Amino acid sequence: MKPLDTSPLPGLSPAHHRRRLARRVADAHLALGDGTMLALVSGSVVEDLADERSDVDMSVVFTSLPDDAALQAACTQAGGSPWIWSIGQRDSGSFVVAFHLAGIEVQIAYATHARLAEQLDEVLVRHQPDTPLHKLAEGLAKAEPLAGAAALSALQARLKVFPPPLRLAMARHWLQAATPWKAMNNVVHRDAALWAREIQVEAGYRLCGLLAAVNERWFTRFQFKRLHRFAALLRQAPPAFADRLEALLAAPPLEAAQQLHGLEGEVLDLVALHLPEVDVSAAQARRAQFRPD
Repeated sequence: MKPLDTSPLPGLSPAHHRRRLARRVADAHLALGDGTMLALVSGSVVEDLADERSDVDMSVVFTSLPDDAALQAACTQAGGSPWIWSIGQRDSGSFVVAFHLAGIEVQIAYATHARLAEQLDEVLVRHQPDTPLHKLAEGLAKAEPLAGAAALSALQARLKVFPPPLRLAMARHWLQAATPWKAMNNVVHRDAALWAREIQVEAGYRLCGLLAAVNERWFTRFQFKRLHRFAALLRQAPPAFADRLEALLAAPPLEAAQQLHGLEGEVLDLVALHLPEVDVSAAQARRAQFRPD
């Protein structure tokens, strides 16, 4: 059998090359479906942010999952290698596999339609504030269809309105774990650089989570990247939020604590202004305990 040509076409951008590969993989799965198969590509490819290091993120959804041998055969038919890793359990109705195609890692999230609906219910109905399923929701909202366009449109219609109760749940969740400002008075003067940096990183995630709630945006700290892009899409945020957060993570302990103290105060003010139902008084009281000598 003649090998499949998966080489990039001249002048094709990394994103378009990866779209081409995703289309090939989706087409190879069509024979396994019953006419209800949904296949989509998401992630950096659809946002035209992919570069030479980028993976291909895909989902393929069936009414019922074919067996592993059939799924592996479809990946092989597309020109892919044997699976190099898998995460999740088939019995749960969803799992993720990865393989190489044209030297690029392709990751496919396999699921049943029922399981995918249950996963979206976790955030849209049960309002889970801190789960990697936020990443799933964001990915689906931006995804491009490779098969089953009507099914993807229905999912995206569900995701079009950010649930107000989820917004409140997120704000309250990210306020729960407090920055230890009282302890910080001593930490910044001790030989405790790792502890100080740990506090800063944890606080940085909390500030991102609070701003996501204020701005009705999906957020999970799981594999969080592209901080500056995240910040650029926030309507309400402290000035130069991403730059300031990055800068304090590189500053000496005392200077970093002072910068974080100011940034946290600005974020709490935004929460109080835009989400008056959320009580920020305890967080403000803790913040007032920071008085380094």
